[in-house]
Amino acid sequence: MHILATALFALLTLSSSTAHAVPGSPCVSDDFLVHRDTLKAAKVALPVFDHFCYRDSSGDYVVYLTESRDRSYDGEALSSKIGAYLFKINAGPTLMARGTVSDGAPEGMAGMQWWPKLTELSDIDGDGLVDPVLVYRFYAKDSGKMLSDPYEGGLKMIVFHRHAKAAIRAITGNLDLQRSTTASAPYFKLPPVLQMHLVRKMNRMYDEDQFGFDNSHAFKPQK
Repeated sequence: MHILATALFALLTLSSSTAHAVPGSPCVSDDFLVHRDTLKAAKVALPVFDHFCYRDSSGDYVVYLTESRDRSYDGEALSSKIGAYLFKINAGPTLMARGTVSDGAPEGMAGMQWWPKLTELSDIDGDGLVDPVLVYRFYAKDSGKMLSDPYEGGLKMIVFHRHAKAAIRAITGNLDLQRSTTASAPYFKLPPVLQMHLVRKMNRMYDEDQFGFDNSHAFKPQK
């Protein structure tokens, strides 16, 4: 887990032709972005767990990942609620909201947490605009289950594309019939290259024993 830095970082220069950034990239005026007055004005409700910045052909952006971190399981801090906020950084600087994620742990779950290492900030479909991909995990309340168990709980993958937000929801289990992967309606309207990128991401996570996805449909989400 990353500890949110409060030091001032230098601007990371990125080429708009590649429109790519990696999680942990330094942010413009980081002291402004993490200041409590900034977060309050932006209505960022939960504590900021991590934040990333990127630049594409349309401007500069920041993504905040937030967690309540009010639960504990298997030696880890989990949350009953999480959120994500995507803002464009305008001159001033000021923040303009471009997208949000808000979710809570279902009844019977031990909690949930973001997977920052699986965050992607890249131009996947080549239109000059970054398509942020965020991933978070749900964990079952079972003393016999460990957080490292890839066949336990659930997962959601969120992608922002232009003005749309699509979600993939996956449930895993030790048996094939316990697993499923579905997607919200906007996913099926994404560019095919973006859909297949997410399918390959799930396939890779499965091969690397990060999460036990249903692979009965070649990892493609169902409606």
